[in-house]
Amino acid sequence: MAKASLPIHRLISDIENLIVERAKSSDAARRPDPDVIAALANAGLMRLLVPQEYGGHEVHPATVIDFTAQLAQIDGSTAWVAMTCNEEAELVSAYLPPETCRRVWNEEPNLVFAGSGVPKGRAVRAPGGWRITGRWNFVSGCTAADKWVLNSVVSESSPIELCFAVMDADQQFIEDTWHTVGLRGTGSHDVVLEDVFVDDAWCGVVPNKSLPLPDLPFYRLPSALRFPFPKTGVACGLARRAMAEFKSLAGTKQPLNSKRPLSDRPDAASAIAKAEALVGSGQAWVHEQLDLIWRAAENDETVASDVHARVRLACSWSVQNAIRAIQHLVDAAGSTANFEASGLMSLLDDARAVAGHFMVGSYQVDTAGRVLLGLDPGDPAF
Repeated sequence: MAKASLPIHRLISDIENLIVERAKSSDAARRPDPDVIAALANAGLMRLLVPQEYGGHEVHPATVIDFTAQLAQIDGSTAWVAMTCNEEAELVSAYLPPETCRRVWNEEPNLVFAGSGVPKGRAVRAPGGWRITGRWNFVSGCTAADKWVLNSVVSESSPIELCFAVMDADQQFIEDTWHTVGLRGTGSHDVVLEDVFVDDAWCGVVPNKSLPLPDLPFYRLPSALRFPFPKTGVACGLARRAMAEFKSLAGTKQPLNSKRPLSDRPDAASAIAKAEALVGSGQAWVHEQLDLIWRAAENDETVASDVHARVRLACSWSVQNAIRAIQHLVDAAGSTANFEASGLMSLLDDARAVAGHFMVGSYQVDTAGRVLLGLDPGDPAF
């Protein structure tokens, strides 16, 4: 896979003021700001994982981690939507007919895809295409996307086949379900379809658990190893933002009944030190495991089950470390953290919302442990 040629840091900096300006209204509306999403797409930042053959940037997954972390230091919800939309574009390029993929990004390079790779629908064969019915939860960015990609089980298929169907985003199919505390601005509502026809050209039908079509290192990895990594970037970016907020607070706040600033208190020093250690060690292990499976992918080797377990463990552990880091800072900040102006508590809520995703949920730690003990993981994603 080619190295990223995009100057990602500069491109994000160009959009930063707009993201900051719209973040509060986005949270209040419980949906991403369409101008922010369009700006990211126009900068080429919504096709990072798409193969170069199809008009994408084909970046290394480590670049995506850094990308999501940089965005999360500005706004967590924007980072989450940008991450998931890149992942959905990856699903399109992974499973749809190659001729469709070559055409779509060539004709409309700034298209934004939202969707779900979880097979929550049913696909029934029809002349010239498929009729899709189902409910897909947590479709982040669905209100701001141009198209949706939705995964369904092919009706009466045995062994099971999956149908990845792409359709124009249509607000009438969105059910307003995203009433949350964390990552409010992601607009991760449900999409509900009832017998909607999708043309064959926009559908990819593949055996369950099959590898994608592009013969590239990233796409040689099973989906369970392609999707956890970017989430760690979001969580750790939120923690980095919390550290910056805390350092600013520590230099200015004088705690009640104290003659010294917060920065002089031992608990403040301990909190920032623990936060740095937690985030740094978590991300270091993530990148170590990523390097390990990347070498396997480049050599077209199967990833052993114990390695798979350590990868998933590293990603989940990194997210848990980010939450612990922010919690230390919230505790040391005292009552200030309770106020909206602080931002620390909302960063903690956002980080906890990241851990709600099944790819990096805390239960994955126990699942990985079962694999390392030689037991059945009890999770079909492994």
